[in-house]
Amino acid sequence: MRTTSRSESENNFYTKFTNPHLTLVEFYMIFESALDAQRHTQGQFDNDSKHKHPECKTSFALEKHASKIYTVSVFCDFQEELEIGCFQCGLEEYKKENGFDIFTIREGCRIRKFDVSFNPATLDSKCMCKMFERLGIPHMVWVWKAKMIEYIPDAYVLNRWTSLATKTPIFDLEGNILEACVNFVDCKRMLNELWSEIHTCVLAQGNEEDLTDLVKNLKGLRLNLEAKKSSNNHENNGSPSKATDIALLIGATLPTEIVVKPPKISKNKGTGVHVPGRGSDKRLKGDKEKAIEQSQKKKRLCRGCGELGYHDIRNCPYKVKENCKL
Repeated sequence: MRTTSRSESENNFYTKFTNPHLTLVEFYMIFESALDAQRHTQGQFDNDSKHKHPECKTSFALEKHASKIYTVSVFCDFQEELEIGCFQCGLEEYKKENGFDIFTIREGCRIRKFDVSFNPATLDSKCMCKMFERLGIPHMVWVWKAKMIEYIPDAYVLNRWTSLATKTPIFDLEGNILEACVNFVDCKRMLNELWSEIHTCVLAQGNEEDLTDLVKNLKGLRLNLEAKKSSNNHENNGSPSKATDIALLIGATLPTEIVVKPPKISKNKGTGVHVPGRGSDKRLKGDKEKAIEQSQKKKRLCRGCGELGYHDIRNCPYKVKENCKL
């Protein structure tokens, strides 16, 4: 996806909520509403991908495998390609070159043909239309069906289209940093389970006595945890500081000397040089702005024409006219 397309997509989304006449407070509130709408839609899609299983239209193992790994929207696109590949495509020509199987496939509803190269040893497939490179949806379904392949090769399953894309760490790091990220994900999952259990206990309480016992038990657990935390802090006074932990996480330390400084103010096209306090404002002024500045000046007596105006004897318009006549 290109930067221009992404920008146009975001502008199209936010213009549904905003208009040029909003105040700053109204814009902030509507912007938050737009983000909430995006989060709600994303949550609905995640819930559908987790709890709903799309209906398979064929009995092919490829479709069943795709329904388990892809999200609902991507599976619909793959299902459409599967239907076209299985019911509307046929073999036009077959040959072998350098250990590769070359299939010339023709779609029944279209005139164009596609050459698909297949490596039986590694299951590498490449289609002339390059649909997988452009959209991430494999277009080599007919060849896989002909070769009796029951699952989509891992090389043709992009992680961003899978239902587990948001449940794995997004950083490709090594060593202790990756382990710290995984531990953080596990800790967050445990906290969610803890809140769920507490909420369930509160909803399942039978009477006031059970609720009182639950409060006492939670207070006792809190006091024990606070006592353990204070004792650990006294024992680990020589442990690394918070800055050291952050440096370990991001893989860089705070430099003692700042070498990189903010760049100097550059001259942009058509704006001139702007340096505050130095009088170097060299931009071109319009006629209206010049007239306003001229009207704010005080009039003075011209010794050439003897009138009050914004000129003197050096640039007197009457003197200029006389010189022109001469």
